[in-house]
Amino acid sequence: MLNANSLIIIIVSALLILFFINAPTQGQEFSFQDSYDFYKEYYMSKDGRIIDYQKKHVTTSEGQSYMLLRSLLMDDQETFDLVLDWSKNNIQRKDGLFSWLWGEHPNGEWKTLDDNSASDADVDIAFALILAYERWQDPKYLNEAMPIMNSIWQAETKEINGYLVLMPGVAQTCCKDMIEVNPSYFSPYAFRIFKKYDKQHDWSRLVDSSYYYLDAVTSLTKTGLPPDWFFLENNKIVLKEGKSDFSYDAIRVFPRVFLDYKLTGDKRALPILDKSKFYIHEWEENGTLYPHYKINGQIKEHNKFVGSIALLVPIINMYDAKTAKAIYAKELKPYFIRNGYWDSKNDYYGQNLLWFGCYLYKNF
Repeated sequence: MLNANSLIIIIVSALLILFFINAPTQGQEFSFQDSYDFYKEYYMSKDGRIIDYQKKHVTTSEGQSYMLLRSLLMDDQETFDLVLDWSKNNIQRKDGLFSWLWGEHPNGEWKTLDDNSASDADVDIAFALILAYERWQDPKYLNEAMPIMNSIWQAETKEINGYLVLMPGVAQTCCKDMIEVNPSYFSPYAFRIFKKYDKQHDWSRLVDSSYYYLDAVTSLTKTGLPPDWFFLENNKIVLKEGKSDFSYDAIRVFPRVFLDYKLTGDKRALPILDKSKFYIHEWEENGTLYPHYKINGQIKEHNKFVGSIALLVPIINMYDAKTAKAIYAKELKPYFIRNGYWDSKNDYYGQNLLWFGCYLYKNF
């Protein structure tokens, strides 16, 4: 017969076993479906609005565009349509572009907070619509994409030194003496597919300017990494401390160029992608990565920023598969939690970077 102490030990042991079986665990293999399901449930409202919990529950055109791309890749047409409808009904401007920021006004009303567009989101939305047309064979998506493409060309590009350059938004096209440019908005693969359907505009000009300026600005940084922002003063490229560091914005240069190279083989991508070797050397020397760097070559923040690392892994894999695998295993996999998110579940931006980075790594 069991005594009281033995019975207690058995009960406690059983409870511990049940806890560890059911408790969320880290270090799981990444699951696109789990992550997608969590993201949709946690970040998306019932009517298709993507919510950034870290920034007063605002919604950005960028967030809407990322969910359109996610739902497209997951073949989830119902969610795609839901997100598209919310975007059209709440943040689409009269010119077809999208206001970049929507949220709660100080007077308590939920509405557009900044009417300026963000060209990266506009490009991604138009790109997602064309892919949706090709995937689901419904002409409504192409019909939605055409006026957006036209407005991107008309309202978000600027002629500079013989190049047609994508501006950050409509407001920035008016600048003359000081022109600011975000190179992470350059999407050569999207411009190419625009050219396929829009015969009125020569979208190859934006492909050319993207590669010209990416090559030019990376030659000016001490690390060789692209800057978050660069400036054109009297037609001369200028980098500025703080604004031209390599961090949250510039990290997206690599996957955008990588995707264009994988889809088209354009060799102009290689000098840009080669810059990722900087991280291979860092890994070999230190066995760890801090992805963000100042313009002077110093580490910007001693923080892992696993979302940024995730976008580097598929590019590193081009040059050194062993190192890419080691980085994935040490810097990414341990942060993935069984119920579908990495690290902090409120990090909306990081969840997106991680998902897309892992998608490129696993599929390309």
